[in-house]
Amino acid sequence: MRKVKVQNNQSLWDISIQEYGTVEAVFELAMANDMGVTDLLTAGQELVLPEADKKIIKPEVVEYYRRNGLHPVTGETEVVETF
Repeated sequence: MRKVKVQNNQSLWDISIQEYGTVEAVFELAMANDMGVTDLLTAGQELVLPEADKKIIKPEVVEYYRRNGLHPVTGETEVVETF
């Protein structure tokens, strides 16, 4: 199973768009990681990427993000302070 590292200010919705090309996969992503779709993520956190239903994946969107080195960031990431 593939994994992805969360970038600063990414939400599960952002990861769903980045990795599957659609927000429709957000529910599968949340279930695979034992979280709710609105849970805050931590930058650097690793998420499991489950196999999504091929009917909902939008490869052209995924390719666009990868080709242009883009990571959608519309959420709020938990801040972890280290001293």
